[in-house]
Amino acid sequence: MQYTDYLAASLSELQQALAEKTVTAVELAKFALRRITEVDASRYNAITWLFADEALAAAQESDIRRQHGDDTGRLAGIPVLIKDNIEVKGWPTSAGSVVLREVIATQDAPLVQTLRNEGAILIGKTAMHELAAGITGASSLSGFTHNAWVEELSPGGSSSGSAVAVAAGYVPLAIGTDTAGSVRIPAAFNGLPGLRMTRGALNTQGIVPLSPTQDIPGPLARSAHDLRLAAEILSGKVFAQPHESLRIGFWQEGFAPQETEINQCVRESLAPFMPQDVSWPQLANLAAEANIIAWEFADALAVWLADKPQVKYHTLPEIAASGLYHPQLETVLKTRAQHPGTDSDSYPQVQQRQEALYQQLEQFFTHQQINLLAFPVVRHPPVRLGELQEGSNALISAVTGAPAISLPAGLSANGYPIGVELLALKGREDLLLQAAEEIEGARGRI
Repeated sequence: MQYTDYLAASLSELQQALAEKTVTAVELAKFALRRITEVDASRYNAITWLFADEALAAAQESDIRRQHGDDTGRLAGIPVLIKDNIEVKGWPTSAGSVVLREVIATQDAPLVQTLRNEGAILIGKTAMHELAAGITGASSLSGFTHNAWVEELSPGGSSSGSAVAVAAGYVPLAIGTDTAGSVRIPAAFNGLPGLRMTRGALNTQGIVPLSPTQDIPGPLARSAHDLRLAAEILSGKVFAQPHESLRIGFWQEGFAPQETEINQCVRESLAPFMPQDVSWPQLANLAAEANIIAWEFADALAVWLADKPQVKYHTLPEIAASGLYHPQLETVLKTRAQHPGTDSDSYPQVQQRQEALYQQLEQFFTHQQINLLAFPVVRHPPVRLGELQEGSNALISAVTGAPAISLPAGLSANGYPIGVELLALKGREDLLLQAAEEIEGARGRI
């Protein structure tokens, strides 16, 4: 395998090359590091922390184990990047914030240990929207990451660097987190599949919290098959092929009437599966009213910061008062720093709204005779770097706890990717992954 092959290779192609000994883990790690060296600082700005020596040493150990015929794991020798709000032992956990850049993890997050157990070669951490509190990638630590397809456009967020790293050829797999769309939005804007699993399906320990109720890690990969493998590794489950007919409903109110190009692209991407139009005018408002982030952010962050002696500021109000954050975060940080939080009488009410909305979602699926709800991941195009993004539809999955997948639908005339989201009922990752493979099979990878 040559360097140019690596840049677009899938996990299965890399696994095969390793098994056939046409490439080594050390060579793959060097390919990843070479790509980052060549283009990250000059074009994409997707990496916050790089650990080349550690990665090369781990790759060398992987090659030795393979030579000895040891059980090497499903990701043995594969370079992987981790979002900067996930703890990796001995590495900074800065979550895109200058305030946290001195925080060094004392142990791996469980999902990181899972990746290590499967033989993954961890090479560094990816840039993100500061404290995961937004979807444009604004960060006081690293500035903005650039879209992998159109550099002057937003890459989405908060898992900006993870998506760009995969799309730009650094690694075939990166891990992000999703609280209100933070895996699916950057997946859509960078032409990748990205998965948010059912609430509770993945361990969130060792992740800087934004909202413990809505936080969940998730994979970004280059193909539907790779996404399936990553989801099975992270969850410890096997998602059998249900071979179920896809009964897709297009949520009409999820489309912005003026965005003809996005709408047409999304509809055409699913046309072979003969979706029907369905209507739920109140859904967006119900999802917004069930969003629990504002209640949980300050309290959860304070708990995480309590045992971090390296940090000068240990509460969200202190961080907001410090001024040490990207200017784009001023409103959200100051507003949420003043929120009454989980002690508020309204906190149980918003919890109840989430439960009620999921029950309504189940009833809606039954009434409409659908098993997937489809819509643009974001109703509007990616904004230019530094601007604020509007039009996300990704909140529905986050507040209901239902799983959802972002899939490439095609490219705009200006060359930016457009993403379609499929929402399923709880526990139906098997159906989402089947749909992803069937849709990719019908359309091919963009």
